[in-house]
Amino acid sequence: MLTDLEKAMDSLIDVYHKYSLVKGNYHAVYKEDLKKLLETECPQYTKEKNADAWFKELDFTADGAINFEEFLILVIKVALVAHKASHQE
Repeated sequence: MLTDLEKAMDSLIDVYHKYSLVKGNYHAVYKEDLKKLLETECPQYTKEKNADAWFKELDFTADGAINFEEFLILVIKVALVAHKASHQE
């Protein structure tokens, strides 16, 4: 039986692949697919920046795609905002 954290990690991988496999590449989310991901999966926490700004910030390798490691940076940044918001309610 998986722990809550293990389930959360599996969920993150599933979400990443949901958008990376749009173009058939397990290892790349492209700009238009990142926009869909942001709008669908975390709209409440990504309102401050548009998809282009997020893409530019996350594409550390400058290869025109967001790999899983770069996606995890997004997850960390959004989780920090969500955690802060959870203490304000």
